[in-house]
Amino acid sequence: MLRIKQSIINQLLKGCSLDELKKAVTTAIALEFSTIPPYLTGLFSIMPGSNQRASALIQSVVTEEMLHLTLASNILIAIGGNPDIVAIGRSLVYPGPLPDQIDNDLQVGLASLSKPQLKKVFMAIERPETKPGEILPGEEAPQPTPVDPGEFGSIGQFYKALLTALAIANANNPGLFSTPRLDQQLDISQWFPPVPTAPAEGKIRNLDDAALAINTIVIQGEGIQTEDDAHGNQEGLRLEGKPRHARLSERILPRHRHGGDGGASANEIYPGDGDGSYAHYFKFGEIFYGRELMPDPEAVSGWSYNGAPVPLDESQIYNFLPNAAVSDYLPGSSASVAAQRFYDAYQMLLTSLNQVFNGKPAAMDRAMGLMYQLKLQAQQVAQCPVGGNVSNLVAAPPFMLIR
Repeated sequence: MLRIKQSIINQLLKGCSLDELKKAVTTAIALEFSTIPPYLTGLFSIMPGSNQRASALIQSVVTEEMLHLTLASNILIAIGGNPDIVAIGRSLVYPGPLPDQIDNDLQVGLASLSKPQLKKVFMAIERPETKPGEILPGEEAPQPTPVDPGEFGSIGQFYKALLTALAIANANNPGLFSTPRLDQQLDISQWFPPVPTAPAEGKIRNLDDAALAINTIVIQGEGIQTEDDAHGNQEGLRLEGKPRHARLSERILPRHRHGGDGGASANEIYPGDGDGSYAHYFKFGEIFYGRELMPDPEAVSGWSYNGAPVPLDESQIYNFLPNAAVSDYLPGSSASVAAQRFYDAYQMLLTSLNQVFNGKPAAMDRAMGLMYQLKLQAQQVAQCPVGGNVSNLVAAPPFMLIR
């Protein structure tokens, strides 16, 4: 899972200036955006018409990351700021850690979809915070989140601290949300599937709306809640060395629940995202384990990847040049020409998104068209061999100009 510098969290919990608050929200925007190139690279590596279930799962995660970016941007707009999407996009370097506030133990690279990329990058990014003894579906033994006291906290803790900072700022300055610039905020109902957990239209009018937006980001990404409250005394499950069931917020409505008397135990996890689907970690888990996640009363977590097949035919995956930049390709070659066209389309997309969140939300129409163009350009890049006659290595769509 991602971990963020504890000093940032501590500053938010103490309260901060408006400029510092805007900077923290911008960090959230950068974090959400930084996951999109790795996920898109995996998605674009799937050959057209193949691995359709895996493709749909990854596409749904990308869509939700765009939703999270939108909700965070709407919060920033509501408190008087605007994100620089172009600067955020151009600042990202792969392989490497995500934005500079993030623990560099997790090196994120751009590569074709594979079981290692799913486990070591996609699921590592989205892995929920767990405590000693807690176990997630698919795990054979507990894998507690690494703890570095005073150094790093979880992304979930960061978002909670961000909400605390917003509450402190709102208490000290009741006018914080008095001019939310609703006309500049993007109406998510026009561009995303229904999101019951989000504020109306995804727009931020007050602190309550900001809380709903942040809750949506957290539960769609991490899903489970491991706080030691809201479900009564469970000390019997918390004995040293004993597996414990991770838990979700009671507000979350899972896709599946156990049947039978009384339904599922409150002690078992519900890996839902509040919108009738699963949180990102569990969607990627379905591809990695090759099966849909289903309730399983015999499993410690209450869930197992034992449902319908989710096949991943790796013979139908392009073998992309990893961590590609435009500069990797010989000038004038077919790969270089196709890569430059992809990168140009990506830059146009960054510019359009920047317009969307800087006073021109109607520019989202052009941005959506550019997202489709990006997919078509990626398919053109993938037709260019780069490994010589004895290799199936092909050019990859570059999200970087040089490296």
